[in-house]
Amino acid sequence: MQIAEVALRVALKHNVGATLSYRVPDRLRGLAVPGQLVWAPLRNRRVQGVVLAITEAESANRDTLREIEGLGDPEALIPPSGLQLANWLAAAYHAPLYEALALFLPPGAAQESEVTWRATAAGLSVELGGLPERERAVLYLLRIRGELPERQLFTELRGSDTDLREACVMLAERGLAARGASVQAPGARPRVERMARLLISADDIAPTLNSLARAPRQQAAVRWLAERMQTSAETVLPMPVRDMYAETGADAAVLQALERKGIVVLEQHETLRDPLAGSRRVPDVPPPLTVAQRRVWESIAAALDGAADAQPQTFLLHGVTGSGKTEIYLRAIARALRRGRQALALVPEIALTEQLIRRFMARFPGQIAVLHSSLSLGERYDEWRRLRRGDARIAIGSRSAVFAPLPDLGVIIVDEEHEPTYKHDGGLRYHARDVALQLGELTSSAVILGSATPSVESYYAARNGQYALLDLPNRIGGSVGADGSLRTRELPLPPVRIADMRRELQSGNRSIFSRRLQSALSQALERNEQVILFLNRRGAASFALCRDCGHVTTCPACDAPLVVHYDEDVPPEGSRRPDADTTEYSVLVCHSCNYHAPIPAICPQCLSPRIRTFGIGTQRVEIEAQRLWPEARTLRWDRDTVSRKGAHGRMLERFLRHEADVLIGTQMIAKGLDLPLVSVVGVIAADTGLHLPDFRSGERTFQLLTQVAGRAGRRTADAQVVIQTYSPDHYALQAAQEHDYQRFYEQELAFRRQTGYPPFGRLVRFVYAGGSEPACQRAAAELAERMYTALERRRLDDWRIIGPAPAFRQRVRGRWRWHIFVRIPTAPSGQSALLLGFLESISPLYGWTIDVDPVSVL
Repeated sequence: MQIAEVALRVALKHNVGATLSYRVPDRLRGLAVPGQLVWAPLRNRRVQGVVLAITEAESANRDTLREIEGLGDPEALIPPSGLQLANWLAAAYHAPLYEALALFLPPGAAQESEVTWRATAAGLSVELGGLPERERAVLYLLRIRGELPERQLFTELRGSDTDLREACVMLAERGLAARGASVQAPGARPRVERMARLLISADDIAPTLNSLARAPRQQAAVRWLAERMQTSAETVLPMPVRDMYAETGADAAVLQALERKGIVVLEQHETLRDPLAGSRRVPDVPPPLTVAQRRVWESIAAALDGAADAQPQTFLLHGVTGSGKTEIYLRAIARALRRGRQALALVPEIALTEQLIRRFMARFPGQIAVLHSSLSLGERYDEWRRLRRGDARIAIGSRSAVFAPLPDLGVIIVDEEHEPTYKHDGGLRYHARDVALQLGELTSSAVILGSATPSVESYYAARNGQYALLDLPNRIGGSVGADGSLRTRELPLPPVRIADMRRELQSGNRSIFSRRLQSALSQALERNEQVILFLNRRGAASFALCRDCGHVTTCPACDAPLVVHYDEDVPPEGSRRPDADTTEYSVLVCHSCNYHAPIPAICPQCLSPRIRTFGIGTQRVEIEAQRLWPEARTLRWDRDTVSRKGAHGRMLERFLRHEADVLIGTQMIAKGLDLPLVSVVGVIAADTGLHLPDFRSGERTFQLLTQVAGRAGRRTADAQVVIQTYSPDHYALQAAQEHDYQRFYEQELAFRRQTGYPPFGRLVRFVYAGGSEPACQRAAAELAERMYTALERRRLDDWRIIGPAPAFRQRVRGRWRWHIFVRIPTAPSGQSALLLGFLESISPLYGWTIDVDPVSVL
């Protein structure tokens, strides 16, 4: 007898996922294998689960275990490396095991088993008048509607769930109703298309058409199929019936009549939802490598080829913007494919996925699958299946693509490895870069972490020998020689100039553009070149304020200032213009919960009409640019303008075709994009995130400024960058001005060493959210007390507890938030086990969110 250990899709106690033993029925032997999605009974319902292990046991125990009921999606099979990685995820991030396993399942695989109720034969004939009112209402609805899910039954009757459930139970005891179960349809399934295929030969087409003279719609359908007749290996290929319906006026009845006459046959064929349909690229030719690129490539190639001295397998590729890192990625993937392996490429932003896909399609046509959240569920499901079956050998996507089904993985690329968007901020709070490193170790795959501004932790690890550090210190450009050959040449990084906005104000310039930036932008437009204006803040203004009493309009659910937005569509009732120079109406928007409100005409606190907006956002920058340079074509790229599917690709294509002169955007335009005509980059306000109470604020600012500066001068040497700031002496800005990562790293590392922050320690953040502030404060104080007791009992004298304290964003969506940090010193070994033991000792953690290694402390 086979016994299966199954991780179930439920949480039993202390938020720990359930793992139970089940008997494998003979019909599922060889099918219910480790990693397979199955259905299993739990109490009085069916739940999904993943088989973890199969063992043999004595048949004498047969009656003590319940039986697995069936398989889930047959293709939902997690490979052994996936099972190992899921166990690591659950332990490293203190999450239920099934939650980690679910990341490896196909999109839309999650299903629920629902309780249903139906009237029995006796219930259909019984006299309703003799029943109590509640039971009468339930039975009447079941008689006229048939079997119903319990949730739908309760919703339609609008009563107490407890009372209605008791009524259903009483009806069942009387034999008038019966309980059942149904399974929800999966969120995604293969798309099946109806096709029609001619059964007659080419010689019989004319006689057949003549015979259908009195059935014009049948005749039109046959003629349409005949005109499109294609053969493959002497078999006529079927055609989609939906196209025929649209062009001939035929319908299902027409085709069924033709099928009865033996003229056509109707079939069903699976069709893929291809997110890359219509995105064909001309194959490219690999350019020659520079000396620095060749040196880097030889190290990586040796690891991919399995050379004995090619250790370690993880590389940190530190290359300045435009240094040719992508060409190294492409060659590494090509080498892995030649060795029969698969490849995974991760990018932090969907905007970057679009351009990287173009490069990859030109080099590897037909071998790419894309996985990111902007695709529909059906598209992600089909792309997942293409990878699972081996029809695609390369997966490209955002952080969730790290769980793609790649059983023959050979190389993993993490582009812009420093980006905080690789950290998942909901559910299981994994960091895709760390998951990729663990996956590389489990699959013996080479891992390439690439960045022009590596995270302090990664660069510190490389300097200490944990990764192989590879450098590309020079920017390169490409050109075509007289003989038609591709050539590469070195280009200088664009000079960065800092504009001190304090001095601009002192000299009488009250514009959001410094005189230096205005001059640079005007010159670029005169040369018919392109410009990027970067501001990491959406909207038109930061807040609306009463100039008499200082009242700031805040979100009623989040206690955050409402951001002023220009409504560029239909002005809502009650909205008004915030400025006489603007043509758009304005509204107030909460960036946390999307609450909308009009700008008040008078202050709700002192009734003053002196309401003014302060601060700037991308909308304001666009309007000011249009006012100063009316001949310039502007394009705004932020979350408000790319909310629809495919918007990133369309925006990029427009700018590459030079349909716009000035691109205004937030951080999604700051990194990774190759925009050859951009000669000027202007940073409107470098101070936006510089002074936030987060130990990474300086690092984030340096990375953003360096990355956005790298968009200028990708093909020409006469580019420039202007950074506007009120803190020109800050070390992050000084290092960004010189393109000097080493200078920034040394100063930042000294700060981290002094404070004990990563890489000299680890952080674990505990966040509690509740409906009232006193309840949150009490919960935080109680947990802190348990923490101090656990540290003392375990003699962890060098661990530190920071807090409890209100979170930086104290209320979000009506929920108050308090947090506590535990700072753990870096230890050579045993740290993970100590952390796991500590977390177990302070359990239960009801209502708490645990974030191991958070990327932000706000």
